[in-house]
Amino acid sequence: MKVTRIIPAVLFVLAVAVSAASAEPYPSQRLTLIVPFPPGSATDGVTRHLAESIRVATNVSVSVENKPGADGNLAALAVLKAEPDGYTAFVTTNSTQAANISLFNSLPYDPKADFAPVAGIMTIPMMLTVKSDFPATSVAEFVELAKQRRKPLSFGSGNTSSRGAAELFRFREGIELQHVPYRGMPQALTDLMGGQIDCVFADPASAQGLVQDGKLRALAVTSSKRIETMPGLPTIAESGLPGYELNAWVGVFVRANTPPEIVTRLNSLVTEFVNSAEAKSYLTTVGATPFPSTPQELGAFQETDTRRWAEIVETAKIEKK
Repeated sequence: MKVTRIIPAVLFVLAVAVSAASAEPYPSQRLTLIVPFPPGSATDGVTRHLAESIRVATNVSVSVENKPGADGNLAALAVLKAEPDGYTAFVTTNSTQAANISLFNSLPYDPKADFAPVAGIMTIPMMLTVKSDFPATSVAEFVELAKQRRKPLSFGSGNTSSRGAAELFRFREGIELQHVPYRGMPQALTDLMGGQIDCVFADPASAQGLVQDGKLRALAVTSSKRIETMPGLPTIAESGLPGYELNAWVGVFVRANTPPEIVTRLNSLVTEFVNSAEAKSYLTTVGATPFPSTPQELGAFQETDTRRWAEIVETAKIEKK
């Protein structure tokens, strides 16, 4: 008789414990932010600022895991192996969520169906960057040099936006450029300084310091307006290619089927960071612009950018991988 009375009591205690656990506010345990690029990249830098902001706001440990390779596809797959509970988030870019579907013959994931958009973080342009002793000091001189060379100038790419900017530039200017892919922007810039490649379309977060230190030279920026930290640097549109513009973006995604209340909470944490004075100051220093959004706005933006990248790949005749 005693045993039969104990069993219901134990089950009741377990039920209460499970209910209490499920009622814990999100986040209540360690949060992991997966980044598809290496340390030192623009995405990595802003993610570490975001991680600290979330830690302060929630008193929860937040780790950043870098999983570079295959233009972000390896990181995307790592996120999809986690549970859809919001404790593994993907801080990624247009590379994985908009461009790769047009740049690869096949993808091991569906950027739209497998992920749920959470919030935007920033947009950032690229800079046409060469070694400090490169014989061209302007876009016009760069193009003239490229047309005179028998062997094509080489360009390194540290991400999809880096490659897309160069390929679109190549097509619009009618010049030949040889593509050399890298796992991340820091590696591409290291080889640029070492003379192994001729140029890189690099984000200001990665290259601006090297330019200011005299190790590299920036010829132009891919945004429609000049960046605040380098007002003397012209846009490519100003340099002879009217209408040329290409910006990368960074946003947060989670696995599809993550509970909507968790997506909403994570959105509020990310947006709080993006709208903070600290974030705005940091983003300005790296040539970026805040990109706050709702999940719905980010999803719509992703769809539009996916179509834009399809047009870029088709127009510039970029060979798929």
